[in-house]
Amino acid sequence: MWKLVFGSVQGTSHVRSGQPCQDYCAGTVTGTTLVVACADGAGSAEFSQLGSKAAVDRFLEVASCDEVPTKEQVEAWIEVARERLIEAAEANGSTPRQFACTFLAALVGDGWAAFAQLGDGVIVFDGPDGYDFPFWPDNGEYANTTRFLSEDDHRQHLRIEIVKRNVSELAVLTDGLQMLALDIAGAKVHDRFFAPLFKAVRNGPDEAVLQASLLEFLGSKRVNERTDDDKTLLLATRITADVPPNLPDATA
Repeated sequence: MWKLVFGSVQGTSHVRSGQPCQDYCAGTVTGTTLVVACADGAGSAEFSQLGSKAAVDRFLEVASCDEVPTKEQVEAWIEVARERLIEAAEANGSTPRQFACTFLAALVGDGWAAFAQLGDGVIVFDGPDGYDFPFWPDNGEYANTTRFLSEDDHRQHLRIEIVKRNVSELAVLTDGLQMLALDIAGAKVHDRFFAPLFKAVRNGPDEAVLQASLLEFLGSKRVNERTDDDKTLLLATRITADVPPNLPDATA
């Protein structure tokens, strides 16, 4: 059984400029398999928030398996998501570049997990020695650049990894939270950022209450003092036993 909560909050810079939140994420559980995806629209792309939503929603429609998928299967699901992005751009009278977004996805089953990433942001999961990540954020060749699903050469930069062991905790976040969630100099995960958040999901009440708490955290002064970008965070934990209904303070 999986417990899942996710949300996106508009960055303070976008509030000031009048831009919408360009992040989008979603997740679902099919059978015993958790399927999640997040996208971060390019700040310079006029309709990138629509591209993020089109790609994530389509991936969740097609990505489904009860057994360990191959890298080719994962890539095929992402290609279908990209096709939806391009179709949405054409229907809007726009170019794919105007719908540009990064893309992160994960499928977690019993005894296995599949991760995919194009661009920045990060996927985090529990490992034997603390929290780990399959890929370091791809920030491109120059400062403040990254890779996008809309690009013709996207396959050259798409990273996919299959892990054949049990994963019980999963987080996916866009680059707006990277400075809080990662030790950039040490190239590792800040365990102290994730531990109380996963505990809150594990021990908390229903997902609606948890989502409200998550959105409050993402929009808090503490977080906004560290980043003015859009912020997206998805948290999932595998529940294997009853836990007391006590929601810790996610901002602690």
